[in-house]
Amino acid sequence: NWAPPTRIIVETVGEVYGAVVVLYRCVMGFALMNVIGAVFVQQTMSVAQNDNDIMILKMQKEVDSYNTKLRALFKALDKDGNGVLGRDEFESMSKDNDLKLWMQALDMSPDDLAELFDLLDTGDGFISADEFLMGATRVKGTARNIDVAQLLVMVGRLERMLGDIHKAETSAGKLGQV
Repeated sequence: NWAPPTRIIVETVGEVYGAVVVLYRCVMGFALMNVIGAVFVQQTMSVAQNDNDIMILKMQKEVDSYNTKLRALFKALDKDGNGVLGRDEFESMSKDNDLKLWMQALDMSPDDLAELFDLLDTGDGFISADEFLMGATRVKGTARNIDVAQLLVMVGRLERMLGDIHKAETSAGKLGQV
């Protein structure tokens, strides 16, 4: 309580000194409140930053866990243990209900196995573990907006290229008739 000492200063020394004490008390109180507020904001920002770090670590852990499960699925499918999946090994999932459920648990549709093999295969007729991991993570879940947009752009480019080829053939055919 600072009112009684201020009253004593005003009565004994003078009003100017009393006003100085009141001003000093107000400035110091305001400064102290600002310091406390700044500490509170700093702690809040620190917690928020840690929360972002925790979220990133959690997402990385989920990705690592998903990749571990995909590796385990790949090993289960690789019957001969040569490190690659042939079409017959890959399509064995359609006969094994446990493997179908495993794929569904990994958010991949077991109904489109032939198309999935063609999508993951790079042209050699086999799917390596790396091809399987990279491809399976891309086909996980539903299509994202960016995937659909990329497909639309690619189709548009292909249509233009086919149109150019058709124009070139048509003009070359007319030149050959002349």
